Amino acid sequence: MAIQNPDYKYYKQLAGTWKSADGTCIVTLTETVGINMEYGGAVLNGNYGVIPTGPLMELYPQGVMEMGMMNTLRSSDDMVARRDPSEDIQLKLGDRSLKNGDRILYNIDFIWHDLSDRLHVELSNTATGEKSGLMLYRETAPARTDRIKDGEVQCECGQIFSGKFCPNCGKMRIETNTFTCSCGYTGPVSNFCPECGKPRPGFNPSIGATPAAVTPSTAFGPLYKDTAVPEKEPEPTAGWTCTECGAKLQTSVICSKCGAMIKTELLFAISEYTTCCPPRNDSVRVWKFSDTQLIMQHGKTLRFIPATVIEPAMEIIRKYEIDKWEEYKNSLNGVMGGSRSVSYWDGEKMAGTSTDHMPGASGAYSSLYALFTTTSNC
Repeated sequence: MAIQNPDYKYYKQLAGTWKSADGTCIVTLTETVGINMEYGGAVLNGNYGVIPTGPLMELYPQGVMEMGMMNTLRSSDDMVARRDPSEDIQLKLGDRSLKNGDRILYNIDFIWHDLSDRLHVELSNTATGEKSGLMLYRETAPARTDRIKDGEVQCECGQIFSGKFCPNCGKMRIETNTFTCSCGYTGPVSNFCPECGKPRPGFNPSIGATPAAVTPSTAFGPLYKDTAVPEKEPEPTAGWTCTECGAKLQTSVICSKCGAMIKTELLFAISEYTTCCPPRNDSVRVWKFSDTQLIMQHGKTLRFIPATVIEPAMEIIRKYEIDKWEEYKNSLNGVMGGSRSVSYWDGEKMAGTSTDHMPGASGAYSSLYALFTTTSNC
C-alpha cells in the first residue's frame, strides 16, 4: 500500500524555529508546509516543499550526473545536486521574496538543511546584487524520543549532538567518559573509533567487552599495537581575536574558548556562482584584523595579507565604477550561466553590485580576485 504523504517525515523533522547566531534572521517551519522568515526588516510568509538529496546523491554520483540532466532531476525543475557534502534536504519555496510592504528587499536563492541539524539560507540583495549566506540553528532542542547514540552527548540546553560544540547554544561539549585511540582520536567512549574504525581498547568485536584485567595488547595482539605519535593538526594561519577573553586565531563567529560572539569588520566581499552541473560557488572575503594586517578568507582557508591592499582594491572599485552602483542597478535584467558580485565597505555600509545589474562587475571581480589571492603574506 502506497504512503499518501511520504515526505511528511521531512516536514516533521524540519518543524520548529530557527535563528542565526546573531539573531538577525528567524525562520519558522511547520509540519503543514508553512514557512515564515524575518530578516533585515523584510518578511516572507508562504509554503515550502522538500527534496531529500542524500539517497539520490548515492544513486547518482557526480560522474553520472555529468552524463545527462535527467539523472539529477526529480521533476522538470527540481535539481537534487547537493550544494554541500553535508546537505540532506533542500527546500523549494512557493515564494522566494522577502518584502517590506510591497518592496522586495531580498530574494532567497537557496535554502537547505544539513546533517548537523543546521539550516542554510543563501540570499541576494535586490538593491546591490550582493549574495550572502546565513547559518541558522534551532531555537530550542528538537524533541528526541530515541536514546543517545554512540559518540553523542546531551547539552545542558537539551540538544543532542556529536561535535565539539553544541549547535543550539554554542557551549563546548563536556566529556564524562573518553578514550584515546592509537590513531590519535580522543573522544567519548564507543565500541569502535569513529575516525579509523578500530575497536576501542577493552572491546573485542567477537565477544564484546573484555575483562578489566585484560590489556589492549593481550586482547588484540600486534595488529593494534600502534604506538606512533599522531601528527598534530596544523594551527590556523589567520583568524579573529576574541574581544571578551583574548583568544586568538578564531575562525568562527563564536569564540571556541569562552563562547562569546566575536566582532568582525568585513571590508570586501566578492563571489561567483556558475550554473554548471553541479553548480559551482567561489568567494573571497577580506576582514580587518589590525591597522597593518587583514585576513583574507578564500572558501575555508584564511591567511594574513597586508593592509596596503586596501587602496589598490579601492582603485579597482573606482575603475569599474562599482562605487556608482546605484546608477546601474536598473540597466540589466540578469545574465544566464551564473553571476559575479562585488561588495565593499563604503564607510557606512556594505555596498556593491553584480553582473545582474552592470557588466563591469565581472572585470572588478577578476581584478580583485587576483589582488587578494596572490598578495604575499605579511
